[in-house]
Amino acid sequence: MRELHVEAPAGRCDDVESALREHDVEFVTASQDDGSTLFFFALPTAAVAPILEALREAGIDEESYTVVTKAEAVETAGYDELRERYANAVGKLSKEELHAKISELQWPFQIYYLGTVLSVLAAAAGLLLDQPALIIGAMIIAPQASSALAAPAGALLSDWSLFVGSLKEQVLGLGVAVVGAAMFGWFVRWTGFVPPLLSLLQVELVGVRLAPSFLSTVGAVIAGVVGAFGYTTEQSTALIGVMIAAALIPSAATAGLAVAWGLPLLVVGALLLLLVNLVAINGGAFLTLLAMGYDPDWREGDSSFRDSISESRKTAVYVTLAVLFVTVVATGYLTGANVLFTQSVNQEVQATLDDPGYANLSLSTVQVEYRGPVVGETPSTVTVGVSRPSNREYPDLAGRLERQIEGATGRNVETTVAFTESRTSNATAP
Repeated sequence: MRELHVEAPAGRCDDVESALREHDVEFVTASQDDGSTLFFFALPTAAVAPILEALREAGIDEESYTVVTKAEAVETAGYDELRERYANAVGKLSKEELHAKISELQWPFQIYYLGTVLSVLAAAAGLLLDQPALIIGAMIIAPQASSALAAPAGALLSDWSLFVGSLKEQVLGLGVAVVGAAMFGWFVRWTGFVPPLLSLLQVELVGVRLAPSFLSTVGAVIAGVVGAFGYTTEQSTALIGVMIAAALIPSAATAGLAVAWGLPLLVVGALLLLLVNLVAINGGAFLTLLAMGYDPDWREGDSSFRDSISESRKTAVYVTLAVLFVTVVATGYLTGANVLFTQSVNQEVQATLDDPGYANLSLSTVQVEYRGPVVGETPSTVTVGVSRPSNREYPDLAGRLERQIEGATGRNVETTVAFTESRTSNATAP
């Protein structure tokens, strides 16, 4: 429930009263010394946006005194009927409420960057220890949710300062995260807290973040969708920030550790994964806000997109939009190239293991290091995990897989087969 306080100028009191009565809203008034009138009334959350729109049409512009607050209980004769009318409507926030909520969610920049560094350090430690619990803890303290939702909201609410500032905060924050993870990786590696010869690619939680994939992109889009829906309704938002951080912080930690270990292909793949997830979260949130009816004002009125941007912000907004467009196109192309390469690898691995000579093998995982058009002749690593009987050897499998993959993709690859031994018994106990 919401309680609204609206001030109507002397010449608009009758229009406001007619608009409220037309929507069966009960209200009380208080006259002011200057001839204006304050209207007080309660509404279901889902009714706030249409009622405010009706008041705008009645002459209450955005500069008029308007307050929207939460109400704990309402006792009026007609409120139950009004609540029933909006019972099945999604209780989304009005544009004014959304703008206020997004603005309040913005962290002070000192705390934002400090929280980002602390979360990525915890994530890097979790990756090196192969401990999911540490990574989950890192995602809980990460502050990325506020900035990831502010950019789409700023674009639709024509708050271009919020839009530009949010994108800048996201890029700089994640850049700081990658640098922080790299410095942490160098420190723990060269001080002996982890073995200097530790193979980062053999760490399971690192292996799942070698490059962007279709499934990782779907997860990031869903994070943006759920984030936008949660922050525009009265649904619980406790875990939304965790889901958004899950798509960003571990990827940033992986990129930083790859820098510390000197693995260029992993650096490129993890950075691309981070960038794709960032674009997917913002894009998913933007499309969700559009689908929920948050159309920008310039689409509804006589003004244009150009008119919605102040003269002082035009250069910054246009440059940001141009960079955003190039980023979306580039990440889409690079991700598509890697997804096609990964598909070919998966198909060749499966075709090889379908050979009757490998009938006793069970495929468990296929990890593909990033392979895109921007990488030179450095071979891309493909790690295939299979389960085999303990009494069988398959010394030629890695070489055969490598030949099959290189023949199908035309790329230089380095294939590793990780065997897990298994033993089966069907003996009956006496």
